[in-house]
Amino acid sequence: MTIIAILVFPTLQDSLFHILGITVIILLDVIVAIALYFLFAPVNKILSLIMALSRMVYAIAFAYALSRFPNVEMFQTTWDNSLLIFGVHLVLLGILVYHSGFIPKWLGILLLLSAFGYLVDSTAKLMGYHTMISVFTFFGEVLFALWLVIKSNKLPHSFDSAD
Repeated sequence: MTIIAILVFPTLQDSLFHILGITVIILLDVIVAIALYFLFAPVNKILSLIMALSRMVYAIAFAYALSRFPNVEMFQTTWDNSLLIFGVHLVLLGILVYHSGFIPKWLGILLLLSAFGYLVDSTAKLMGYHTMISVFTFFGEVLFALWLVIKSNKLPHSFDSAD
Protein backbone atom coordinates (compact mmCIF):
# COMPACT_ATOMS: atom_id res chain seq x y z
CA MET A 1 0.00 0.00 0.00
CA THR A 2 2.90 2.34 0.68
CA ILE A 3 4.08 1.96 -2.90
CA ILE A 4 0.59 2.88 -4.16
CA ALA A 5 0.58 5.92 -1.90
CA ILE A 6 3.98 7.02 -3.20
CA LEU A 7 2.70 6.81 -6.76
CA VAL A 8 -0.34 8.95 -5.88
CA PHE A 9 1.48 11.65 -3.89
CA PRO A 10 3.16 13.55 -6.74
CA THR A 11 -0.30 14.59 -7.97
CA LEU A 12 -1.87 14.89 -4.54
CA GLN A 13 -4.59 17.49 -4.39
CA ASP A 14 -7.18 18.60 -1.88
CA SER A 15 -9.95 16.72 -3.64
CA LEU A 16 -12.48 14.17 -2.46
CA PHE A 17 -11.02 11.63 -4.90
CA HIS A 18 -7.52 11.88 -3.42
CA ILE A 19 -8.72 11.91 0.20
CA LEU A 20 -10.93 8.85 -0.37
CA GLY A 21 -8.13 7.09 -2.21
CA ILE A 22 -5.70 7.57 0.65
CA THR A 23 -8.38 6.53 3.15
CA VAL A 24 -8.84 3.28 1.22
CA ILE A 25 -5.06 2.72 1.30
CA ILE A 26 -5.05 3.24 5.08
CA LEU A 27 -7.93 0.78 5.57
CA LEU A 28 -6.17 -1.76 3.36
CA ASP A 29 -3.05 -1.39 5.51
CA VAL A 30 -5.10 -2.44 8.55
CA ILE A 31 -6.59 -5.42 6.68
CA VAL A 32 -3.12 -6.46 5.47
CA ALA A 33 -1.78 -6.20 9.03
CA ILE A 34 -4.46 -8.57 10.32
CA ALA A 35 -3.97 -11.02 7.44
CA LEU A 36 -0.20 -11.03 7.93
CA TYR A 37 -0.65 -11.71 11.64
CA PHE A 38 -2.70 -14.83 10.93
CA LEU A 39 -0.31 -15.95 8.19
CA PHE A 40 2.81 -15.68 10.36
CA ALA A 41 1.44 -16.50 13.83
CA PRO A 42 2.38 -20.18 13.32
CA VAL A 43 5.98 -19.04 12.71
CA ASN A 44 6.26 -16.85 15.82
CA LYS A 45 3.09 -15.62 17.48
CA ILE A 46 4.67 -12.77 19.50
CA LEU A 47 6.81 -11.45 16.63
CA SER A 48 3.83 -11.72 14.29
CA LEU A 49 1.69 -9.71 16.70
CA ILE A 50 4.34 -6.99 17.05
CA MET A 51 4.75 -6.93 13.25
CA ALA A 52 0.99 -6.52 12.73
CA LEU A 53 0.70 -3.89 15.45
CA SER A 54 3.56 -1.89 13.92
CA ARG A 55 1.70 -1.88 10.59
CA MET A 56 -1.45 -0.69 12.37
CA VAL A 57 0.47 2.06 14.19
CA TYR A 58 1.84 3.09 10.79
CA ALA A 59 -1.74 3.20 9.44
CA ILE A 60 -2.80 5.39 12.37
CA ALA A 61 0.16 7.72 11.75
CA PHE A 62 -0.76 7.81 8.06
CA ALA A 63 -4.35 8.72 9.00
CA TYR A 64 -3.01 11.47 11.24
CA ALA A 65 -0.92 12.75 8.33
CA LEU A 66 -4.05 12.78 6.20
CA SER A 67 -5.85 14.86 8.83
CA ARG A 68 -3.17 17.50 8.31
CA PHE A 69 -3.59 17.37 4.54
CA PRO A 70 -4.80 20.78 3.50
CA ASN A 71 -1.27 21.80 4.43
CA VAL A 72 0.69 19.59 2.01
CA GLU A 73 4.01 20.26 3.75
CA MET A 74 2.66 19.17 7.16
CA PHE A 75 1.08 16.10 5.55
CA GLN A 76 4.33 15.15 3.81
CA THR A 77 6.45 15.67 6.95
CA THR A 78 4.10 13.59 9.10
CA TRP A 79 3.89 10.84 6.48
CA ASP A 80 7.68 10.83 6.00
CA ASN A 81 8.11 10.37 9.75
CA SER A 82 5.56 7.53 9.78
CA LEU A 83 7.70 5.65 7.27
CA LEU A 84 10.14 4.99 10.11
CA ILE A 85 7.41 2.86 11.72
CA PHE A 86 6.78 1.17 8.37
CA GLY A 87 10.49 0.35 8.18
CA VAL A 88 10.28 -1.38 11.57
CA HIS A 89 7.26 -3.31 10.30
CA LEU A 90 9.28 -4.47 7.28
CA VAL A 91 12.19 -5.61 9.48
CA LEU A 92 9.83 -7.81 11.48
CA LEU A 93 8.05 -9.05 8.35
CA GLY A 94 11.37 -9.85 6.69
CA ILE A 95 12.45 -11.90 9.71
CA LEU A 96 9.14 -13.79 9.75
CA VAL A 97 9.29 -14.47 6.00
CA TYR A 98 12.90 -15.66 6.28
CA HIS A 99 12.03 -18.12 9.06
CA SER A 100 8.62 -19.16 7.73
CA GLY A 101 9.64 -22.23 5.75
CA PHE A 102 6.78 -21.66 3.31
CA ILE A 103 7.96 -18.45 1.63
CA PRO A 104 11.37 -18.24 -0.07
CA LYS A 105 14.13 -16.91 2.19
CA TRP A 106 15.28 -14.52 -0.55
CA LEU A 107 12.00 -12.62 -0.17
CA GLY A 108 12.73 -12.17 3.52
CA ILE A 109 16.15 -10.78 2.64
CA LEU A 110 14.63 -8.38 0.08
CA LEU A 111 12.08 -7.20 2.67
CA LEU A 112 14.95 -6.49 5.07
CA LEU A 113 16.64 -4.52 2.30
CA SER A 114 13.41 -2.55 1.78
CA ALA A 115 13.26 -1.89 5.52
CA PHE A 116 16.83 -0.60 5.43
CA GLY A 117 15.85 1.96 2.77
CA TYR A 118 12.87 3.27 4.73
CA LEU A 119 14.78 3.37 8.01
CA VAL A 120 17.74 5.23 6.51
CA ASP A 121 15.58 7.72 4.59
CA SER A 122 13.30 8.43 7.57
CA THR A 123 16.15 8.77 10.04
CA ALA A 124 18.02 11.06 7.66
CA LYS A 125 14.92 13.28 7.25
CA LEU A 126 14.55 13.53 11.02
CA MET A 127 18.17 14.71 11.16
CA GLY A 128 17.62 17.26 8.39
CA TYR A 129 19.14 15.33 5.48
CA HIS A 130 17.47 14.13 2.31
CA THR A 131 18.26 10.65 1.03
CA MET A 132 16.41 8.49 -1.44
CA ILE A 133 17.70 5.01 -0.67
CA SER A 134 14.19 3.54 -0.55
CA VAL A 135 13.80 4.37 -4.25
CA PHE A 136 16.30 1.57 -4.85
CA THR A 137 15.29 -0.83 -2.08
CA PHE A 138 11.49 -1.03 -2.32
CA PHE A 139 11.53 -4.06 -4.63
CA GLY A 140 11.20 -6.46 -1.72
CA GLU A 141 7.73 -5.15 -0.91
CA VAL A 142 6.54 -5.43 -4.50
CA LEU A 143 7.99 -8.91 -5.05
CA PHE A 144 6.55 -10.13 -1.73
CA ALA A 145 3.07 -8.87 -2.67
CA LEU A 146 3.34 -10.44 -6.14
CA TRP A 147 4.56 -13.71 -4.66
CA LEU A 148 1.59 -13.78 -2.28
CA VAL A 149 -0.86 -13.19 -5.12
CA ILE A 150 0.74 -15.72 -7.49
CA LYS A 151 1.72 -18.44 -5.01
CA SER A 152 -1.01 -18.06 -2.39
CA ASN A 153 -2.14 -21.64 -3.02
CA LYS A 154 1.18 -22.80 -1.50
CA LEU A 155 0.53 -21.04 1.82
CA PRO A 156 -0.51 -23.03 4.88
CA HIS A 157 -4.27 -23.34 5.13
CA SER A 158 -4.49 -24.00 8.86
CA PHE A 159 -4.35 -21.08 11.25
CA ASP A 160 -5.21 -23.13 14.34
CA SER A 161 -1.97 -22.18 16.10
CA ALA A 162 -2.91 -18.49 15.85
CA ASP A 163 -5.80 -18.95 18.31
